[in-house]
Amino acid sequence: MATAELSFLHSQLEERKRRLEMVITQTPEDANLEALLREVDSALDRFEAGTYGMCETCHDTVERDRLLADPLIRYCLDHLTVLERATLQRDLDLASELQRGLLPPADLKVDGWETSYHYAPLGPVSGDYCDLYPYNGQLFFMLGDVSGKGVAASMRMTQLHALFRSLIAWICRSKRLLTTSTASSRAAGWPDNTRHWCAGVPKQAAMWRFSTPATCP
Repeated sequence: MATAELSFLHSQLEERKRRLEMVITQTPEDANLEALLREVDSALDRFEAGTYGMCETCHDTVERDRLLADPLIRYCLDHLTVLERATLQRDLDLASELQRGLLPPADLKVDGWETSYHYAPLGPVSGDYCDLYPYNGQLFFMLGDVSGKGVAASMRMTQLHALFRSLIAWICRSKRLLTTSTASSRAAGWPDNTRHWCAGVPKQAAMWRFSTPATCP
C-alpha cells in the first residue's frame, strides 16, 4: 500500500481508539466495546511491528480495498473462515444493490430527450459511475472512473454521486458546458487517480455519445 494510505489508516485507528476509550469510561463493562478496543490495539501493534496489512496465516499482503474498507482485518481472502466468507458475500451483495440503486432510470425522458446507457462493472461493486440528472429544464450527465476496483472504489463513486448533484446549480450559473472535477477531488482529499466529468446536453444537439476513458465509445 502507498505510504499516504498507511498513514491515513494509522490515524483512523488512533482516532477510533480514542473514541472507544471515551465511550468505555461512560459505559463500563461493555464486553463488545472492550473487544473492539482490543482489535484496534492489536492493529496498532501490527503497525509498530511492521506487519500491518499482512495475512496472519500466509504472511502475504491483504487486499488493499478490503483494508481501506475495514482497517481491522487480519486475513487475506484465501484464509477467511466459511462464516467470514458468507458475511463478506452478503456485504458485497448489499453494496452492489446500493450502488445500482444510484443509477438513473433506464428509460428517462427529459424535454424531448430519450436517454440510454449501458452499465457493466467488472465486479459486483466498482469505481465505474454514470448518472443522468434533469435540473432547471436541462439534462446533465455525469461519468466517473477510479483506478482500481472493489469496495474502496465504489465508496468513492457513492460520494461522487452526492458531490456532482450538489454542484449542478453552480455549473448552471457559471454556464460551463463540460467540467472535469479533478480540483474538487483534491479538495475532498481524493487521490489524483479519480477522474470524472459533468456535462449539460445542449438542446440544439441531435445526439451525444460519451464513454469513460477506460471503455471504447
